[in-house]
Amino acid sequence: MAGPHEWRHTAEPTQRPSYFPRPEDERRILRHRAYTLATSTVEEAALETDLRDYDFHLFIEEGTNQDSVIYRGGPTGYRLAQVKPVLARRLAKFELPVTLNPQPAPRLTIGQATERLGLLGLPFLFFVDAGQNRSCVSYHRCDGHYGLITPAS
Repeated sequence: MAGPHEWRHTAEPTQRPSYFPRPEDERRILRHRAYTLATSTVEEAALETDLRDYDFHLFIEEGTNQDSVIYRGGPTGYRLAQVKPVLARRLAKFELPVTLNPQPAPRLTIGQATERLGLLGLPFLFFVDAGQNRSCVSYHRCDGHYGLITPAS
């Protein structure tokens, strides 16, 4: 039997957050990136996610012309969320197995989005900015603060 602080092959790995656990009242949006969203198919967006080693990618889905985010997760390895989810047949043609998120993006202020992100412990949150009426992604940075990605005007 192993003693305290000794590693064992049968031990479960320690669960650690992917970001510094900064106290919530100290967290701020330290990075705000605005860029022109590319119009892509789901497969092209997934490829971009892989090539850039992103956890998520904000883009305009070609078939629906909707702001969308593709992210790692679900039983297929990828999930697609949209401002207003549509039937799969309305999306531009793709072969990649993707799980479609049936929930619409919540309409929130940036403050509400970062608060929800902190409360739920999510790595990121796709939402519609109530002030700008455009989709955004708020995310945890590795330093424990927040980042915000918005479409360029």
